Amino acid sequence: MLLLKILHQISKIVQPIVNRVELSLKAWTKPVSESLVVGTVSDLLTSKPALVAENAFLRQQLVVLKRQVKQPKLTVIDRGLLVLLASRVRP
Repeated sequence: MLLLKILHQISKIVQPIVNRVELSLKAWTKPVSESLVVGTVSDLLTSKPALVAENAFLRQQLVVLKRQVKQPKLTVIDRGLLVLLASRVRP
């Protein structure tokens, strides 16, 4: 009975922390909502090699996603290529 009370108290303390972390993660992973015009202007000012790298990165993501499984398995080559290409794409 004492253990149950302790666990209940711990749950009361931890739950708000978990909720706050969850909200932070949702906000952090939410896509930026910029307009088409801003994105186009940004692309016009970006160097050609940077756009080529971004395009290659997106194409590699599509290759992985087209494997038609619930959770695509990344091979070592996939991971390496994605890391290499992602390092070349502007944030």
